[in-house]
Amino acid sequence: LSHPIIEVRRESAITCCFLLLPTNMNRSTDSSPSFGNSSEPRSSSFTLPNNSHALSRRHIGSASQSVVEEVLLKLSQVSVSDPSPLVRQCVVCAFDRRYDPYLCQAHHLPPLFLLLQDESFVVRVAALRLLGRLSRLNPAPILPPLRRVLTELIIELRCGGDTGGGREAATRLLVVFLRSESLHRLVQPFLPSIIGSLPLKGVAPRLASAALEALGELAQVSRSSMSPWLGQLIPYLLETMQDQSSASKQRTSFRTLGQLVGGTGYVISPYLDYPQLLPQAAAVLPGTKRAPWALRREVIRTFGILGALDPQ
Repeated sequence: LSHPIIEVRRESAITCCFLLLPTNMNRSTDSSPSFGNSSEPRSSSFTLPNNSHALSRRHIGSASQSVVEEVLLKLSQVSVSDPSPLVRQCVVCAFDRRYDPYLCQAHHLPPLFLLLQDESFVVRVAALRLLGRLSRLNPAPILPPLRRVLTELIIELRCGGDTGGGREAATRLLVVFLRSESLHRLVQPFLPSIIGSLPLKGVAPRLASAALEALGELAQVSRSSMSPWLGQLIPYLLETMQDQSSASKQRTSFRTLGQLVGGTGYVISPYLDYPQLLPQAAAVLPGTKRAPWALRREVIRTFGILGALDPQ
């Protein structure tokens, strides 16, 4: 792990993570609630116990808990201190569900929270995904710092500059935050602040696409709580659909509209409240030579979510 060559350090870290615990321990931390529907026989040793410390004491082979703890502490130090972002990213991504009962313990958490300040964006994303997964097992020491991370993201979206990609990075981290199911409980109190801070207008297409993606994920999380903002958001989405300067932004606007109306249950009525919606969206479909298939697919999917309009 201290070899001067980056590739050697990366492969040694991945090998340590692969060999430290048996791969079939993934089933012990599987997120599925029941194993009864599987045809594969599973022994009782793969049942997730109520006490995560009990799981950390159970091993297959001769590895002891002290050895696992020592190696994990060393790998955690490498994930923070290694000069190569590739090595740091590989270590964090190698911490799969086998290590959740260990990493969720309080003494392993400080290095993981330090990774949220890493200079590499991909490392920050991997660390946020890991912490969101660990919060299911030990929420008490993890959720309060992640609530602070959410407030910092909102502040960055409100006050950050457009140079250096700070707002775009904050927006994409917000998308990762919203996609973590165990962190949804933190989102609801900040719903008005998040909606008000999203950089939707007057920004670069990349940033606008990221903000639209975050808005769609927010609609999936908050669902009917987004209803008071429909009158403000849907006209903006209709305006974005007409913007042909960025196919990615146009495609994301259709996807966001589908997530918004699907999450709030606001179906059929948009056709009546916004008569221009149907002709604008339908105009994309005949353009087989101009509109890419990914865009037309989003239009068809959005039509399916909106529902059929009664011709009478």
